[in-house]
Amino acid sequence: MIEVLLVRHGRPVSRVHNPGLAPEGIADARKLATWLRHEKIDAIVASPLVRARQTAEELAAGMDRELDLVIEDLREWDDDISPEDYMAVEDMAPDDARLRAVADGRFEDYVPALDLPKFRARARSALAQVFDRYPSGRVVVVAHGGIINAVVADILEMPKTFWHNPAYTSIARVQKLDSGVIVVDSLNDTAHLRGTVTA
Repeated sequence: MIEVLLVRHGRPVSRVHNPGLAPEGIADARKLATWLRHEKIDAIVASPLVRARQTAEELAAGMDRELDLVIEDLREWDDDISPEDYMAVEDMAPDDARLRAVADGRFEDYVPALDLPKFRARARSALAQVFDRYPSGRVVVVAHGGIINAVVADILEMPKTFWHNPAYTSIARVQKLDSGVIVVDSLNDTAHLRGTVTA
């Protein structure tokens, strides 16, 4: 069996293209690293985008490890639409249509120009690459909210690709059983952000 911990990157800075982490994002990644020190992690994998790689590197440093692998297909939809500056939802103006879509639970309206079947197929490919590379053990995969949505939607055969807003540094656990069946074990776990964890 292989267990994959799908981690959304920490909170990034806004108004730059391919941003790194904001100070809060770095702090939360370090909290998650402390939390994960209590689990046997066999590999750390990341999206190539800076915010995901930086989160993965913080996790690796906090667990006395190295980042093991970067998978291109784990990247978010940013460049699939346009090379615009990234804007965190928390930094959007109250009348921003994207913020209203998230607040109203209309997650697929956040990026209406995105080719959803193509994006979902890329997310499926990313997970398959992780399973092919690591047939057993426990692997942390640092990616993005859209990718996590698409991966879980695909496993659960959901009609919508975007259906929830994962918290920064949240964990969704997915398992591929020895039978080959893929199951979702948990979603949007942020226990590491709610209390003090000692190493």
